[in-house]
Amino acid sequence: MDRRVIILIGILFLAGLVSADVISINSGGGTGIIINPAKIVEGFFFQANEAPTAPNPILVSVDGRNETTADLRCYFDVLDADGDNINVSVKWYKGAVEQLYFNYSNIVNGTLYNATLDQGNLTLGDVWMCSVRYYDGIEYTSWVDSNNLTIIDITAPAVFIISPESMNYSQLNFTYNVSMNEAGSDCFYDLDFAGNLSMDQLNSMDFGYNDSLLGPGYHDIIFYCNDTSGNWGMNSTNFTVDNEAAIAILLSSNLSQYVKWNIVTLPIDDLDAEGNNLNASTSYYINISATNTLVDVYVKADGDLNTAADDVLGLGNETYAVSTSDSTVEGAPRVAMTTNYSLIGSGLGDISVIYIKFYLDAPSSQAAGEYINQLSFKAVRNGQPVE
Repeated sequence: MDRRVIILIGILFLAGLVSADVISINSGGGTGIIINPAKIVEGFFFQANEAPTAPNPILVSVDGRNETTADLRCYFDVLDADGDNINVSVKWYKGAVEQLYFNYSNIVNGTLYNATLDQGNLTLGDVWMCSVRYYDGIEYTSWVDSNNLTIIDITAPAVFIISPESMNYSQLNFTYNVSMNEAGSDCFYDLDFAGNLSMDQLNSMDFGYNDSLLGPGYHDIIFYCNDTSGNWGMNSTNFTVDNEAAIAILLSSNLSQYVKWNIVTLPIDDLDAEGNNLNASTSYYINISATNTLVDVYVKADGDLNTAADDVLGLGNETYAVSTSDSTVEGAPRVAMTTNYSLIGSGLGDISVIYIKFYLDAPSSQAAGEYINQLSFKAVRNGQPVE
């Protein structure tokens, strides 16, 4: 063997660039020598190493919806001109802050590889990015960033109807209640396709509304709810209010007998009936009891006013005022009494009260005395005619 070759091998051996297991001598007695150098030696003495092709990461949501319910995947092509297996490093960033770091070893050249970020790391509004670097055992590529991916919410919320249920009811006063599976912004209901009405927000996920004006019969109701990301969900049901009703009215003791005025001086304008109690609460009132219906109440006079001495005062001199909220009936408009039924309360529910005050005019030619008037009252279901 050439002395110069032996010297070269000795230098390389001493430098640690080759070892005994990479040197073989022709066993056939020839003078040739075979050297199997390490990659760095090969690059130095023979062809230079080429760095891996820079990664091209692309970040996607597994189901394409970019929501919290699916993992994220960072895809990249592993390419190396020398055909080497590649070690891959992946960093995960939320915003500009590194969150996770993973290494993947000996990825075969030519592989479309991916790193996965579990959905448990995702929160609505996050902006995620992956950054990838390759290493072929000699050279690193630069870190290359993927696209940004924002975690959004595009799923319609589930709307659960608490009430009404799909069944028959015997009451008219209903509370509509719905609940969502996530925080909501608004809920509306549409009863019998009459248009959307806003519901009251009870907490972040529950909404309700009290409807005291529902009539008997079959009803459809649709609920629409909006989550905090602007997605709309809906649910619907139907129910029936039985067409059975009970109405009762109870007249106060003063009203159940008659209305009386004591005319002492004449002429007189707007004389209070004895039960008016001037500016205090009236003693003339009607208590209403109603089951499964709303109530309309009517009044009429049986005729003119009379005294025990048979003096007559024309009914046209009598007026009245009503209120369903103020027992003093203060400021209520006055209406002429007639012998035809006149509406004094409409759409009244159970435990409602009608307060009434009566007034009388009399000319100077009218005889003084105690004048009384007999009245008749009638209650019917809301909207029905009085017979």
